[in-house]
Amino acid sequence: MKINKVLFVGLGGAGQRHLRMFKAHLPGGVAFTAYRATGQTPALNNDFTVAEGVSLADEYGLSLFDNLDAALDDGPDLVVISNPTALHLGVMQKAAARGIGIFVEKPATHTLDGLDELEALVREKDLPFFVSFQRRFHPHLHRIKEMMETGALGKTLNAGFSVASYVPAWHPYEDFRQLYACRKDLGGGVLLTEIHEIDLCCWYFGPPQTVACTGGNYSDVAMDVEDTVHLTLGYTEFSVRIDLCFMQRHNQRRLFIAGTDGYVEWDQDGNRLLVEDYKSGQNESLEDPCFANDDMFTAQTRYFVDEFEPQGSGDYLDAARQSLVVVEAARQSMVSGTAVPLYKF
Repeated sequence: MKINKVLFVGLGGAGQRHLRMFKAHLPGGVAFTAYRATGQTPALNNDFTVAEGVSLADEYGLSLFDNLDAALDDGPDLVVISNPTALHLGVMQKAAARGIGIFVEKPATHTLDGLDELEALVREKDLPFFVSFQRRFHPHLHRIKEMMETGALGKTLNAGFSVASYVPAWHPYEDFRQLYACRKDLGGGVLLTEIHEIDLCCWYFGPPQTVACTGGNYSDVAMDVEDTVHLTLGYTEFSVRIDLCFMQRHNQRRLFIAGTDGYVEWDQDGNRLLVEDYKSGQNESLEDPCFANDDMFTAQTRYFVDEFEPQGSGDYLDAARQSLVVVEAARQSMVSGTAVPLYKF
């Protein structure tokens, strides 16, 4: 994929990380431009602390626009979209109509409305379309994918995914109540914000047949979005439990999959992977505490820059749709109190 000019839409924490990654992995002659609606987020260091006295434009050689259409008409080959989730779709539609490739922060959008039209444009124009599901590029999580593909665990019996974080501590430079994750109008809520685990489930097992969900605004901070949910994804012969919370001070991220022939477990704490092979009787335990969050983004960016082609866009269009279908079904289930069958694949 030939890239001569990249436009960044949104340069908050996620956008600046993508900017840093693309700047490091694209050739020196590539031009970088940006459109910022508010420009409120200051320049950030790798650890999301404020880089005092640093200008993003100067640091990254950015040409800045104060009008989105003008920025898109400037001729970028690729637009990297990291503005609030509820604004993604409008930018993607405008970019696709102009024949511009799309790299979008997860989730691709906050609703299924308009996704069919976007997908038709991307396919008609044979455009690159990529969603930043960077956890697919974690070596341990990717190995689990390979185990599922080869049937190393046998028939799946049980599986569980758990994620907990504390959103007030995410960005110390801003009021978390104004963060997109905590506002319905910006496409917030823990279901969309922590959609990675939903994507991993669909990646490992395929789309589920049913979704049941309980949850809501359980914390002592009043928000108009859910901060805690418990999902059950129903498959033909097994189910998967997903627990998500972004108002828990004790952070965790882990998963397990139990099969008839083996068991695998991963824990972000210490980056520990445990594999049990029942047939051979061999157990394997790996630990890499030095693995950093940025390592996944680095691997993802390298793949996109060096290997990704428009032929792969369909896979990411499908991934975007599948995860959003699960989110919408989960929200329906929270209201109805019943499991919701899925038909929209």
